[in-house]
Amino acid sequence: MSTAIHVLVRDARLEEWEEAIDLTIAAYRQYEESFGQPLWEQYIKNIRSQWVNQENTQRIVAVQGGKLVGSVLLYPPQKGLYEKLNEMIPYPEVRLLGVHPSIRGKGIATTLIRECAQRAIGAGAPYLGLHTSDRMPSAVRLYTRLGFERVPEFDFFGGDNRTLVKAYRLKLAATSSL
Repeated sequence: MSTAIHVLVRDARLEEWEEAIDLTIAAYRQYEESFGQPLWEQYIKNIRSQWVNQENTQRIVAVQGGKLVGSVLLYPPQKGLYEKLNEMIPYPEVRLLGVHPSIRGKGIATTLIRECAQRAIGAGAPYLGLHTSDRMPSAVRLYTRLGFERVPEFDFFGGDNRTLVKAYRLKLAATSSL
């Protein structure tokens, strides 16, 4: 059972983006070996690109004691959010949720997802979506525990053309129990 700690959740400041990118890379580094070097390098470029190049993205951070400890991107509903998925995802989508490895298990990821859900509710969205793969079993467990359900019609194959990137969504309500 995780022990929640107090964190401030807010929009990232421009001068924090590079630190948030580094935090995200550190959070995902546990998967580097399973990706293999060429795919890992491509993934790092993708992380940087997502943080820097997406105009309509909400960049959200968790801060504790003045230090970034978690981050997440929240995209509005849109078509073509993923290079290999041309369909319209009709609800906000969470991407690149990361918690610094030294502070995992304290409820920070749940707090960031809760913030995304509240923002999606505020925008009138019926669902909050995300994509992940079985390559990231701890993420799959977290999302399933939080109530995310599979949406196979938005699945696609990743950059290696073998890894199934699975779609999930969480049904939202004004009184979300997250």
